[in-house]
Amino acid sequence: MLKLTGSILIIAASVLYGWRIQQELGEHVRQLVGMKEMFLMLWGEISYAKTPLEEAFLQIAGQNKEPFSSFLRKAAKGINGSEESIGCFWGRLVEQEAGEFLLDEEELGVLKRAGENFGYLDGQMQLKNLELYIDQTEALIQKAQGELKDKKKVSGALSVMCGLFLIILLV
Repeated sequence: MLKLTGSILIIAASVLYGWRIQQELGEHVRQLVGMKEMFLMLWGEISYAKTPLEEAFLQIAGQNKEPFSSFLRKAAKGINGSEESIGCFWGRLVEQEAGEFLLDEEELGVLKRAGENFGYLDGQMQLKNLELYIDQTEALIQKAQGELKDKKKVSGALSVMCGLFLIILLV
């Protein structure tokens, strides 16, 4: 009876672990979509409202989801307090906040490079720059969505198989 109870608990734990991995994979895609939305909103603020970057960051932070909302608030707070250029400050902030994002190195690189030209270029060049990063983010979203289904299947099957293997070892 004790072995059966332990086996059921191991299978339940492995299924829940697989489910948690699947949730993180889905959150990864949601964060990529959030990054694209952030770039689109920033494009709109620069293009139509001609809003200064600090105000644009704060307005977008109020409309965007975490972790980009808190990231933009920190960017707005530090943009004027920093003695370095806006691009350098943005890059440093992306590196500091990398742990908050479920993004890989390539995706963090896009986020980092997107802010490198803030403050250097005129409005039209900043818009073209943002359009480039919107397109790159869209390509990353398509890639991640294509891999999502397969990764979810593998993580679910692998977690159950590991649970079964552990039961065999213990029994």
